[in-house]
Amino acid sequence: MQHWPFPPFFRDARPADVVTPADAIVFTTGGDTRHGVLEQFDPQAQRAVLMPPEGTAAVTLPFAAIKSIQLMPPIPLAADTDLTARYQAAGGHEVNTTSRPFTVQFIDDENLRGETKGFVKTRQGLFFYLTTDAVHCVRIFIPTTALRSYQVGGLLGQHLIQSNLVRADTVQLALTEQERRRQGPSANGEPIRSPAQLAGQITQIGSFVPVRLGDLLINQGLVSNDQMRDALTLMQRGNKHLLGNILVEMGALSRAQLTEVVAQQFSIPMVALDGFVVQPEVLRLVPKEYAVEHQVLPLLVSDKSLVVAVESPVDADYLDELRFSAQKQVVPVIANPDELAARITVEYSKVGMDRTDLSIEEELRQLSQRLTASDTSPGHPDLQRQVSDNDSLVVRLVNKTILDAQARGASDIHIEAYPEEQPTLIRLRVDGDLTEYMRIPFVLRAALLSRIKIMANLDISEHRLPQDGKIDFSRFGHTKLELRVAVLPTTNGLEDIVMRLLASSKPIPLAKLGMDGALVEQLQQMVHRSYGLILVCGPTGSGKTATLHSLLAEVNHPDTKIWTAEDPIEITHHGLRQIQMHPRIGLTFATAMRAFLRADPDVIMVGEMRDSETAHIAIEASLTGHMVMSTLHTNSAPESVIRMLDMGLDPFNFADALVGVLSQRLARRLCPDCKQPYTPDADELQQIATDYAAGTGLAPESLLAPWRSRFVPAGASDWVLYRAQGCNHCDHTGYKGRVGIYELMAASPSIKKLIQTRAPVDQLFEAATAQGMLRLLQYGLLKVLEGVTDQRSVRGACS
Repeated sequence: MQHWPFPPFFRDARPADVVTPADAIVFTTGGDTRHGVLEQFDPQAQRAVLMPPEGTAAVTLPFAAIKSIQLMPPIPLAADTDLTARYQAAGGHEVNTTSRPFTVQFIDDENLRGETKGFVKTRQGLFFYLTTDAVHCVRIFIPTTALRSYQVGGLLGQHLIQSNLVRADTVQLALTEQERRRQGPSANGEPIRSPAQLAGQITQIGSFVPVRLGDLLINQGLVSNDQMRDALTLMQRGNKHLLGNILVEMGALSRAQLTEVVAQQFSIPMVALDGFVVQPEVLRLVPKEYAVEHQVLPLLVSDKSLVVAVESPVDADYLDELRFSAQKQVVPVIANPDELAARITVEYSKVGMDRTDLSIEEELRQLSQRLTASDTSPGHPDLQRQVSDNDSLVVRLVNKTILDAQARGASDIHIEAYPEEQPTLIRLRVDGDLTEYMRIPFVLRAALLSRIKIMANLDISEHRLPQDGKIDFSRFGHTKLELRVAVLPTTNGLEDIVMRLLASSKPIPLAKLGMDGALVEQLQQMVHRSYGLILVCGPTGSGKTATLHSLLAEVNHPDTKIWTAEDPIEITHHGLRQIQMHPRIGLTFATAMRAFLRADPDVIMVGEMRDSETAHIAIEASLTGHMVMSTLHTNSAPESVIRMLDMGLDPFNFADALVGVLSQRLARRLCPDCKQPYTPDADELQQIATDYAAGTGLAPESLLAPWRSRFVPAGASDWVLYRAQGCNHCDHTGYKGRVGIYELMAASPSIKKLIQTRAPVDQLFEAATAQGMLRLLQYGLLKVLEGVTDQRSVRGACS
């Protein structure tokens, strides 16, 4: 069954064609017993779905209501001899696949005893494999919420005595000490609640802290009790009192001896790392940051399993994350802690992999080798079935594509599927332009699309309708990144996928958006008004949302209440109360606006003025003492006024409410590492001046002299502009990043009067220009003269 793991170094011995839905016996915490077919088992959602035998509706049981689940009938488990042989050939010790005794104590004090072929511990609970004969076992799951304690492989003290490592009287002394510690200095019934309280009792418990770095330092006289007391004021001490650590403190046995016994107790092999050669492709399955943080070293990998060395398998919940990201069963083995830490440092420094993975080319080469090795003839349907959506290489291929897109500063990833045996094309939109990223073989098409659908929680069986979803990439690639996913059906029953890499989760300060100082000051004056309407307009992808959040950051103070309605929420910062729109259930911008008016707002931000209802509510809110901000898809600031009036707004109310309209575009920024200087001729300068002066009444000839004093450095003999060239830093495009081009129309009395009379766009342009507004092209041409961008990029963005 999906999500039901098998124990380390074991495999399902049933033939694939006889695997059937599992009959289950579910014991509930309320004392009931339920029978049926286990239709769904989802540890991440912590629920199970049981179909009763009488054909009634399926029953959903949360893990909190489950005491245990037993799957029937017993199934055969066999030792994974291939993995075991590879493990031992790589230097691992002998693997013990015999059954071990176990004892479970439930939260209601009932006990379960038997023998198990290994076990798997996750955050959600324990998986046991109760042996019924030499081959078969019953699969049992016990949720964490129902579990008080468990023991696998017998008692540790008994193992130590049998191994002749300590005497029985020594173990008894340790057990007495363990019981005393469990009672602890707060045995009076009052638990320790703060670091200060803990520091006050350090003299009572200082020598009994489980062996970690602090114990070693004190025992060796490297730090004093006072120094340790100071350190403990900065942290809280855990409540675990492990018998093994107590014995090490007492000097009864060494850490190496304890490690070996723990390995025997849990039927988990212990490794001597100096006998292993870790291959680079195996090492790359575990990121360096993860390996260092959790002290995990990957040793070897098979088609289904990843073997990792850990300090201790107890409470190793962090392996769940690795199991999910690697899409493999993670098999832990035990290594000496000191050897493990040293080996992790050596291995990861040797290959210099701070954040590197296999290249896309290497991924495809490995896939091609696997497919070429198949006896199936090219073009046969079985060839495509060799690669599934959870194939390790497909998973890493998708992850690497997303990480590469982020590293290149791409805003979108386009995956375009073509019919028959044509390759699937992946393109990235970088700095506004689409560029080909790679072509992948047609046999990967279905697996690639299914993998992305799974990551976005979409229906992988639906191929006829568009679907929208979202990927939290931190669940898959150890990188904090969100992507908005759109799946669109195309001809021949195929699908395309477009993934938008959402903007930074933090707002950019207004002064760092690349605006001129005068423009920043003017916007700051507008946004600090107590009421009114501010609009930001431009096409999709022009940075409107980033600008809105920069404006919100200007007024985001403890004494201000800010509500936002967005679709989707791309940027978050503390202090904002943000609502995601869900039109399917009736939560629209207009609905949210009406709700905001009853929620005591100071500032309201609406993602977009999409309809007349939203626009009317926005005007009502701005005229009743609230600052309202929103966006429009229009080409210029004056045109936004006409668009709002076309929605049926009263021109007098709209004129009274409007504070200003900011129109913006994004032009490609010249790469600072390779941009090539040149001296423009007189005709080019004249053309720039002519275009700048068009529609303003300015004489082009009157512009060149002030521009020379502003843009030509003192002592320079002539003008210097820049053109794109191309280098490694910009992927030989000549451009790196983008620069904003802005047009701000302030709602002055003259502009308000024109709005009230429904004046046409050209009159609004003329009045706004007369009061100092720079048009988009004018602002962009000034950026050309500053050497930030070139005419081609500016004219392309403003056309």
